[in-house]
Amino acid sequence: MKHIYLLRHGKSEWDLPYETDLERTLSRRGKEQSKALREYLKESRFEFDQCLVSPSERTLKTYSSLRKEVLRLPKPEIRENLYDADKEDLLFVLHGLPSSTRSVCLVGHNRGLEELGSSLVLGEKEKSLFQKFPTASFLGLSFSEDSWKNLSWGSCQLVVFWIPGQIGKE
Repeated sequence: MKHIYLLRHGKSEWDLPYETDLERTLSRRGKEQSKALREYLKESRFEFDQCLVSPSERTLKTYSSLRKEVLRLPKPEIRENLYDADKEDLLFVLHGLPSSTRSVCLVGHNRGLEELGSSLVLGEKEKSLFQKFPTASFLGLSFSEDSWKNLSWGSCQLVVFWIPGQIGKE
């Protein structure tokens, strides 16, 4: 059994000027969301062998916040190809994992994460399983094959979909 965890970064800062989108960091609300997610992960005891993180400042800060207190989380592997990735790009990344990896967390961005999660559960339907994949959301899926290369649309079961509580408007 394999496990896939998809984690969207916390709410990003839009009020400050940045030269590139990659430089946008977490807003105050994004930091609060990350803290709520950290508490959830501490209580839930989810674990993953590998964590692949987009190179954006907001994804790196979100995951760094989680690792502060959840010591069982692995060191992040920064993957340039996760930034602005669509569902096919993300599936390609997952297909490249070694069979020895039992569980992986992708820390990235929407729309790719939402479409990947929905397609892994429902197949290639037009409508998303999720009305929205809010910032700091955590999605867990299970996959019953031994090889990541067998991962395909509709091959996963939904395990958990957690979103931050009443922390401002999305």
